[in-house]
Amino acid sequence: MPVPGRPLVVLLVGALTACSAPGPAATPGTTATPAHVPSVRAATRPPVVRPVRSGCEGASARDFDGDGRDDVALGYLGTTGRVHVLSAGRVIHVPTPPGNRMKGFGWSVTMAHVNDDRCVDLVVGTRTLTVAGRKGAGGVYVLHGGAAAPPRRLVSPLPQEDAAFGESVAAYGDLVAIGAPRELPGGAVYLFRKGVFVRRITQETPGVPGSSEVADRFGDRLALGPLAGGGVGLAIGAPEEYADGAGRQDVGARDDSPLGAVTVVRDVTARRLSAVRLRPPRDDDGEPCAGFGDSLVYVPGTGPAVFSPPCGRLRFYDLRLKAIRTVTDLREPWDAELAAADGQVAALGGDHGDPALLLLSPRDEARDRRLTGDYLADTAHRGIAFGAGRIMVTMQGAADVALVDPATGKADLVKTATGDLFIKAVEG
Repeated sequence: MPVPGRPLVVLLVGALTACSAPGPAATPGTTATPAHVPSVRAATRPPVVRPVRSGCEGASARDFDGDGRDDVALGYLGTTGRVHVLSAGRVIHVPTPPGNRMKGFGWSVTMAHVNDDRCVDLVVGTRTLTVAGRKGAGGVYVLHGGAAAPPRRLVSPLPQEDAAFGESVAAYGDLVAIGAPRELPGGAVYLFRKGVFVRRITQETPGVPGSSEVADRFGDRLALGPLAGGGVGLAIGAPEEYADGAGRQDVGARDDSPLGAVTVVRDVTARRLSAVRLRPPRDDDGEPCAGFGDSLVYVPGTGPAVFSPPCGRLRFYDLRLKAIRTVTDLREPWDAELAAADGQVAALGGDHGDPALLLLSPRDEARDRRLTGDYLADTAHRGIAFGAGRIMVTMQGAADVALVDPATGKADLVKTATGDLFIKAVEG
């Protein structure tokens, strides 16, 4: 919520352009501030328009409306869900598919090239959708860029009540992975290519380690990206996974401390799958960190990065899934969310007394930086994306997003909607 006594300022920049100038260094675990004083610049509310059919010949890589500039997708929750796109000085209000005026539409969002044009498509999760009479089975909608085609609905071939299909979504090229972490017994992930179902993956799938047990939440967090050997890897977080030995365990036989787990399928399109469990970091007492997989991201050109909130460890892995760096100074009560661009990870976290936005290098501690600003006091949990030359940070309980220049730390606060909506998901 906005801080009492602080005026709410709104802005949409004319274009989201990349910035590459180096910024001042600071140690992530300290409260040191950069030499500059980051600010939030005030302006007027941007115009809201509806998407129109457009050619996509000159579209950029993350361009929804075909104007040649990368866009930012926002998923909202409220009385009804909604999706907007920030595009070069405008807010595009993407129509909600018919029959989907529900609270859960917009719970998750990503961008993919589902069809064969150059415009990027939006992949929007609605985990509360009723499918074949099964409440809470969940679904995902593909909203085509350039208004090229009507929305397409993706659902589980065997929908299950309260499975939360669409809780998480991830994409790489025309591949889309969809998490159904509450599907019994322990969660599942569904893979689609060009909108066509390819396979279902669980901890019972041949080549995938582990056992599918009640409440593992396998598929709660997802990340897709190429790995060594040429395959597209899929990292799957199961934050409630227990270290409970071989075989399937009853819930009553477990202890009270789930460690969490991250499973990486090395080539998600291979005929026969091969997967590995990433080795978690250890805490100060030498014990494996709990909560492993609560937040994860794929770093282009590097590999997966996984955060363990209880012990404040962020571990980077290379394309061969070898651990290459562990950031150890993100102490409790940090609960960071991650976003990635080439060679950098943005971590949003901290407690209410010391919020922070960190830029971290997968390999070089000397390149780490800490950004500060008043906007960090109001940020929403898990509301961060990295793209179009900006870090996008969402505001708690509001339809506002801060566009942060990673070179200077300055932020532009954008008011993207009115009414009771608040931003749940952001992707750039």
